[in-house]
Amino acid sequence: MSTHGLRAPAPGGVGGSAHAAVRTVGALRLPEFVLFALLIMEGSWFSLPLPLNQVAMMGIIALAVTRRPQVRPVGMELLVPALAIGLFYLGMISMFTDTSEFASDWTRRLIRLALTSLLILVLASGRIDWRSGLAGLGTAMIGNAVAFYAGLAPDTYGGALSGFFEDKNVAGLTYSVIGVLMIGAVDRRWLKVALVITFAALVWLTGSRTSITAFAAGVLWLVAAPRLAVLGRIVLGLLIYFGVGLLAEDYARIGTFSDREGSDLLRHRIDAASQLKVEEAGFFGTGLGEAYVVFEDQPGRIWYFHNSFWTALVEGGWPWLLLVLGITVIVALRPLTRTLGSREIAAQAAAVALLICAWRLGEVLFTIQWALVIAFALYARARAEAPPGGSG
Repeated sequence: MSTHGLRAPAPGGVGGSAHAAVRTVGALRLPEFVLFALLIMEGSWFSLPLPLNQVAMMGIIALAVTRRPQVRPVGMELLVPALAIGLFYLGMISMFTDTSEFASDWTRRLIRLALTSLLILVLASGRIDWRSGLAGLGTAMIGNAVAFYAGLAPDTYGGALSGFFEDKNVAGLTYSVIGVLMIGAVDRRWLKVALVITFAALVWLTGSRTSITAFAAGVLWLVAAPRLAVLGRIVLGLLIYFGVGLLAEDYARIGTFSDREGSDLLRHRIDAASQLKVEEAGFFGTGLGEAYVVFEDQPGRIWYFHNSFWTALVEGGWPWLLLVLGITVIVALRPLTRTLGSREIAAQAAAVALLICAWRLGEVLFTIQWALVIAFALYARARAEAPPGGSG
């Protein structure tokens, strides 16, 4: 199985491009294409007890079991036990901590986290064709927008692009992070430009200011980081960090977003209550499903955290947050690595976008989107370090 396969053939004029496009489409693997396309389906379909994207995750894992690994990712001997210990720890914390009134079912959440971990492992080893998978996911993401504006997909946020994601923030997260990953994963310049324009428009249509910022930061990283040494990339990262903070403080309600005062006041109220819950959770957290708040004047109404770092702190405490952040930084961000290939830069840029989203979009860490970035980073590094002619 050829899974180098994110690289397009050399250009050869208009006719050559068309011929290459036909060859690329013909080389796509249908199972991966379909299963990855289903990853956008957040709701439960066909009376299934699980969301359709979780069923798709199971399908990807089952398909991978029938395939041989194509690469040997670096650090897998540490990542596997780290994930296993982390999930066991979360299970113990959740089992032996009293569940609050409106907490979600921690066992279902633990199963989803376990599936996410398995997804990372099978994708990182090259058992699944990345080109076909990303093509399917990208097609579904664009198709979701077409279906949304054709009235065929759910509209859950008053006209902001949501569709089968069922949440404009989940849509914004996916369009920004996976969009950046796909832009970095292709070689042809015209295709990069087309993807930048397409995903910029899609992110904008979600109306998510954080996603728009994350996408812009990710694209900036793709453009600037390959030209910079380690120190330059660190400075770029700091500039992005302070720039995002400045935008959030001083320019969050200008132009199109001038009418967000009411929603921002609600968000500040949720943040204040969330911060209190973080402080009460202690060092080890209070278990899965506890990252929510309720207000006395809105009995029975649940508001989930808007900060993924706080979600991790409440559910699993500092051990869980440090584990997830450690994996993200060491595997995908790799800030001190001197030489990075184009695919590794793509993973790095997607990680930058992901961390920005994690700050304001709620559940971002240890999601499908997070897993795809981590797995792609592992796979890209394994390919880059594999001996010529070898499988890694």
